[in-house]
Parts: sequence; structure tokens; C-alpha cells
Amino acid sequence: MELIYTRDYPVETTDLNMYGKMRPARLLELIQQVSGLHAEILGLGAEILGKDNLSWVVVREKLEITRMPVQDDVLHFVTWPGKGMHGLFPRYMEILDQDGRSLVRSCFLWVIMNKTSRVMIQPGSYGLDMPIPEKEPLMPLPRLPKKLLPEIRKAVFTVPYSFIDVVGHMNNTRYVEISENHLEAARLGKEPRDMVIEFTHELRLDESMELEIGQEGDQYSVQGTRNGGPVFTLFIRYEE
Repeated sequence: MELIYTRDYPVETTDLNMYGKMRPARLLELIQQVSGLHAEILGLGAEILGKDNLSWVVVREKLEITRMPVQDDVLHFVTWPGKGMHGLFPRYMEILDQDGRSLVRSCFLWVIMNKTSRVMIQPGSYGLDMPIPEKEPLMPLPRLPKKLLPEIRKAVFTVPYSFIDVVGHMNNTRYVEISENHLEAARLGKEPRDMVIEFTHELRLDESMELEIGQEGDQYSVQGTRNGGPVFTLFIRYEE
């Protein structure tokens, strides 16, 4: 059993933005895909969970970025699960370039959700357990700053059909994509250096949320709310 999983991925043109750098949302997609492939090897993939109407869902994630991938990079993913607690499963991942230089370090917190009740389950009640390698955590578990940054604008977003994934809600990677459409640093082609995101409630087809965008220097916060409560909260810092 591969407790530490590796996989290579050659960057393609469709992964890139108008500046020739990988789109952050695409980076998150790749991280989730590699995570899913490893979960299958460990016996906790979508096919196994689906028998009990269960699915993996990301609730919080943190990324530290040295450089965004570009065309002709061959990315080397290295990932492993960390020790779970209270139904939360941390997963660490480092992405290296073809010369062995670290580009991205991340920690995602996953839970297993019942797709009918939309409620997180306790893995033990289903006899599920994640095998853990003897390897140190790559970074501390992700935590959000306590306060949003000073508000600079608001916006409203409604979920289109094309953003709904197989779980029946808007995929987590879309929240970064939505946010960057409102951030000046992204539109100028600046690279993100670190980000932390928390997903509090899901959005379904045609549901709307109000976005509050904040900024302080090269840092931004974006929070989506619906019916008075948070849907997601993002903090992202760009290169100066």
C-alpha cells in the first residue's frame, strides 16, 4: 500500500491564464484529483464511499506558493494523509518542478459527508479508517485570520449549471475562480503567494451569495454570505 503517493503531471496550455501561469483554480483541481487517486489506493475512494452514499468534501485548505507553474513544467506531486481528529482528515501535498524545486506546499482538511443528509459523518460508525505513514506534517493545520480586511467593494454571484459537480454543489475550486475575478492583483498578473480558504456552507444550482471583498496592501479577503451566514471565506496574498 502506497502511504506516500507520487504522480507527475505535464502542464498544458489549457491550465494557464492570460499571463501564461497556471490558474489558481486549476492548481486546486489538480490537488483534489491527486488526493482522490491516493484515496482510492488507500481503500477510501469514491467508489467505496459511494456504496454508502458518502463523499469526500474539503472544508478548509492552505497553500504556500513559491512560484506558479508555467508551460513546459512537469509537476511532481508528493502527498500523504495526516492524523485525523473529530472526523477531520488532513492531507499534505508538496509540488516540485522537474528540477526538484518546491513550488507549492499545501494542507487540505477533508471530511466525509452523507450525500443525502449533507451532514458530516463520523468515519468510525462506517468502519472507515485512514492509514497514516510515519512522516512529519508539512505545515500546521490551516487556520483563518480572525478578521476580514477593510472592505473595498461588494458583489453578488449566482451559481450557474456548469459550476455544479458530481456531489451536487458548486465545486470548491470555483470559489477561488469567482474571487479572482474581483481582485486587481490577479487581473494584473501577479502570482498568489499564500492562501487559506474555509468552506462553511455549500451552494446549489441557481443559489446566490453576496461577496464582500477586502484589501490591505497585497492581501485580500473575500467572504461569501447567504441568508446572513458565511458560505466561504478566503484570504489570499499576492507577490508585491
